[in-house]
Amino acid sequence: MNPNLLAAPIALPLFAAALLLAVSRWGGRQRLSLQRWLAAGALTVNLVVVLALAQFTLDGQRLVLQMGGWQAPFGITLIADGLTAILLSLTAVVALAVLPFAIATIDLHRERMAFYPLFLLLVMGVNGAFLTGDFFNLYVFFEVLLMASFVLLTVGGQPAQTHAGIRYVVLNLLGSLVFLAAAGIAYGTLGTLNMAHMAERLDTAPMAVRVLLAGMLLVSFGGKAALFPLFFWLPSSYHTPPPAVTALFGGLLTKVGVYTLFRSFTLFFPDLLAAWQPLILGIAGATMLIGSLGAMAQPTIRRVLSFHIISHVGFMLMGLGVALQGEGLAVGFGLAAAILYMTHHMIVKTGLILAGGAVEIDMGGDRLQSISGLVSRRPILALLFFLSAISLAGIPPFSGFISKLSLLEITLDTRHWLVAGVSIAASILTLINVMRLWREAFWGKYEHPGRLAPHLLEAPVRRWLVLGPIAALLLVSLGLGLSGERVFQMTTTAAEQALDRAGYIAAVQPIDPESVAGPAAYPAEQGGHD
Repeated sequence: MNPNLLAAPIALPLFAAALLLAVSRWGGRQRLSLQRWLAAGALTVNLVVVLALAQFTLDGQRLVLQMGGWQAPFGITLIADGLTAILLSLTAVVALAVLPFAIATIDLHRERMAFYPLFLLLVMGVNGAFLTGDFFNLYVFFEVLLMASFVLLTVGGQPAQTHAGIRYVVLNLLGSLVFLAAAGIAYGTLGTLNMAHMAERLDTAPMAVRVLLAGMLLVSFGGKAALFPLFFWLPSSYHTPPPAVTALFGGLLTKVGVYTLFRSFTLFFPDLLAAWQPLILGIAGATMLIGSLGAMAQPTIRRVLSFHIISHVGFMLMGLGVALQGEGLAVGFGLAAAILYMTHHMIVKTGLILAGGAVEIDMGGDRLQSISGLVSRRPILALLFFLSAISLAGIPPFSGFISKLSLLEITLDTRHWLVAGVSIAASILTLINVMRLWREAFWGKYEHPGRLAPHLLEAPVRRWLVLGPIAALLLVSLGLGLSGERVFQMTTTAAEQALDRAGYIAAVQPIDPESVAGPAAYPAEQGGHD
């Protein structure tokens, strides 16, 4: 496969966003219609490209692109393995599912405020974070994510959005500052920011440097993943933008933080894994419990689902913690189960937030005390919400069952009884929460007909733009559940590649700058070794 294909998931959304900004200078409704079609076309091509990458990498191969022809560590490296390809594919599916819902529900004011270019820039930032093999460019793509998501969060100018946006950007900027400081320390002590070259040099770096960098990355990436105790930004902000934006955020943003934790701890700090296992599992258990308990007290659908995002990130971290056992099959199995759970959650959580958003728009609000009776008013939406909810809770035959069962099995096999018990309790609380949503929002008789908003689901085209993506994501979840063995084989391949740091380093083939004559050597190289 041509390695230049690795640039496409970054270049396609970027160029499409630039084209949409140019189109936005035209007047009239034709401008918005053209923007919608161009965005849909770019996301469709992106899906085709990343599926081709997935087919290549999930055979156990890696694909590496040295940008500009400069070999590592002098140039910028893009690298794809099984883990990258799975997450790129899921990102493409989530984005393509959210777009029709956004077309049907986003108001004209937000569309005219560059909604679709920002949508594509967010996708570009996510793809870049998954693909980059350069530590500083990982920071750059995080900042692209932050800028695009901040504008999407606040466009519209409502007071609640502005307040949520300030909290969101301040807390995420603090995490970015920690990350930037870690990059500075890495460059000053190691003389390189190529991730494969960093992994080589960290093997001989002082223990204090390794521990300091590991702690800083755990704080930075853990904050971006909304892990305990750095999760406050998420439930205070995700309920304020339009539902389509919340669904996009819920499906993608925290997963970038989880991915970077997976990548950095397996690549940079293999010698710290066993020692840090109690800390990782402790954070995972606290995150699961806080998210599940917090959801119990929330008065609106989106607030409940926002806390569920926190809880389920804890399940993903639990898989990483078990993978840090360092013995036998537990290593690959634990990380494979975590990747499978991330796959399930990105699909199901996006669909469930879209379904909750359809309820909110159709009913004119999502406070549980003021809505009910949707089973009779919107039976198809009620069915889709119910099936998505039971998949999230882990009921067979959907993907939630096999992903939770895999995590529980490896946790019990490695005798981590406490965190296994916490995960069972969190799963039960999740089931109680989603059933509470069902009972209060869908059951009974609607008592306030005068509050009904304009009928979102009455027009056939708009109805299927809203319900079609939810149904499609639910079918994907069902397919993952029914083909569990095949899916687990793919996540096992991805986990084995992620844990094979020697293979990662060999694929990138970093060159020691001290052995190369010429102007390409890092300027801080000698200073880093004084």
